[in-house]
Amino acid sequence: MPSQVQSIIRGATRDRDGKLNILTFPTHERYESNLCRTGHNFYSVSVEGRTKSGWDTDYACIPENYTILEHINNIPLLLDIDIVLSQNKYGQFDIAKEVAKRYSCPIVSLEHTCPPNRELTDPLTATAFSPEMRSSMVESFYHKRGDINVFISEWSRDEWEWDGDSVVLHHGIDTDVFMSINPVEERDNDAISVVNDWVERDWCCGYTLWESVIRKSGAPTKVVGKNPGLSEPAKDVYDLSSKYNSSRIFLNTSIASPIPTTLLEAMSCGCAVVSTATGMIPEIVKHGYNGLISNDPNKIAGYLSDIRNDLGLAKELSENAIKTIKENFSLDTFVDKWNEIFLQAETIGEQAK
Repeated sequence: MPSQVQSIIRGATRDRDGKLNILTFPTHERYESNLCRTGHNFYSVSVEGRTKSGWDTDYACIPENYTILEHINNIPLLLDIDIVLSQNKYGQFDIAKEVAKRYSCPIVSLEHTCPPNRELTDPLTATAFSPEMRSSMVESFYHKRGDINVFISEWSRDEWEWDGDSVVLHHGIDTDVFMSINPVEERDNDAISVVNDWVERDWCCGYTLWESVIRKSGAPTKVVGKNPGLSEPAKDVYDLSSKYNSSRIFLNTSIASPIPTTLLEAMSCGCAVVSTATGMIPEIVKHGYNGLISNDPNKIAGYLSDIRNDLGLAKELSENAIKTIKENFSLDTFVDKWNEIFLQAETIGEQAK
């Protein structure tokens, strides 16, 4: 572990155009792949029982500038950490705070999740929280604040009832990968869903809802994702893009996710979206313009039939979905804003030293 003197020396001598060393924790492979496009060095640590375990290559390949450390005590002795990035308050923030103190560096707190008074279960273990535990957690979580606090949407920030400075930074979608290749009229007239561990994560991903909707609609379906006995994951992001392009409709039944990345990817690929109206989704999917949304299983089933029977509607929703992603979820903007955040955090760290 470097001394505070070593950390101060690094802060004073490091090339301002050089790469930062950022310690984080494995969270969302697709999101972190995009985060690595900032060009900095990321070092990721799993902590048993408190963070996700490692990186699942079925979701994305490990970027060259993303190094997985087996244990929090395995940080190389001569490695100076410039920033600690916590990606949720549940299992990561307390560890991030300890590491930041050790390295005399700032914390960037990114929040992917909903607050515990909105979620009925732990997003890491799917274990139900008791009402007493949720109440206690709510009180403690609102005091877990980084030097810079980032939310993935305005909806998420408001759900956390955030009363301090914050940055809202929407997802970025790689439209060079996730793009419309096949015209809607040439696609299979079915509904594709892309979810991992769907049955186990029924509480947030809505597997039971999906079964109900499909039974009511009778629509043919495709499922992609790591779901033993049900489906296999895509080989890579290009294969996933091809699978989106094989279907006319994308069906999302998420219940607790602020915004599923797969929904944005499917829109970028030109799928006509039918979705639940939860989390940030109503801010993105405008009913009748770039998708159809409802929380009523009967209406969702009816929307599947509407699109399957109306090619004109499918084409209109498809075109507007692509436009929405290009205008509001630029990957270049995502990378630029993250670089601004990291630069600001670096400045905060230097001032503190």
